[in-house]
Amino acid sequence: MPKLQPALMMAAGLALAATATPAMADGARDWINAPKNMNFLYGYYAYSNSDTSFDQALPISGASVDVHMPILRYARSLSIAGQTGGFQVVVPFAFVSAEIDGTRARTSRNGLGDIQASFIANFFGAPALDIREFATWKPEPFLTGSFWVTAPTGSYDSDRAVNIGKNRWAFKPQLSYGMPVGTGGLFSANANAQFFTDNKDGARDRVLAQKPLWTLEGHFSQNLSPSFWLSADAFYHNGGETKVNGLDQENAQSTLRLGGSGSFNITPVNAVSVALSTSVAKRDHTPKNTGLSVSISHAW
Repeated sequence: MPKLQPALMMAAGLALAATATPAMADGARDWINAPKNMNFLYGYYAYSNSDTSFDQALPISGASVDVHMPILRYARSLSIAGQTGGFQVVVPFAFVSAEIDGTRARTSRNGLGDIQASFIANFFGAPALDIREFATWKPEPFLTGSFWVTAPTGSYDSDRAVNIGKNRWAFKPQLSYGMPVGTGGLFSANANAQFFTDNKDGARDRVLAQKPLWTLEGHFSQNLSPSFWLSADAFYHNGGETKVNGLDQENAQSTLRLGGSGSFNITPVNAVSVALSTSVAKRDHTPKNTGLSVSISHAW
């Protein structure tokens, strides 16, 4: 059996907190090919510290927030018209504590987050292969598309200052390109846009609307051994301005985050991955964020 990469095709960024958790859904090797008809189970622990509200798509200045997130993720690879495809489901849980800077205002919450599901289809460069065929296949440039749906399943109360769920639907189409470089290297880039429905149950009967949030990522990863690789990662977010009862909040984002990630295969089907990133350039009103994630994965 060949050594499988620790991820088949992933997500977010995790839309639960789009810029809070690094490389969890769209990482350096999250969209590489894998054998067809395989199952992947992931267990994550993610930590984020930011100077904004928990919902990173809706920045609020003057808040300090710590988020601890255990996350379960299931993915399955399929054959679609001879190319690799698949689907996955992400179930997050969150423990959140927050305070307003310069005051005694503090609060905390925990509960189920907004569940995500995605459908993935490769356009070229990732043929659907069984395990025997995959063992001798050589990676090639690829282009993969995905479509994410985030459901408003998370804990939400309009009277609360901090919420786990967002009380709205989100949709994210994405394209992911990868190209092998040299011996054991991979350059990958992801581009996506998140579209949001309105939250019509905001505090004091306010209606919250948000413009699309655009994200572009770049990763360069390198094998250091047959079972270990490291990556340099960059994430740029733009847009996402909100409106409250039709009034622009003038809070469009323009944020660059840099970080690193890596993965080690303990066995051919079990891996441990780590990712870290932090904001290095942003607008004054855009939150600064530092995040860490650790995951264990199993394939069968």
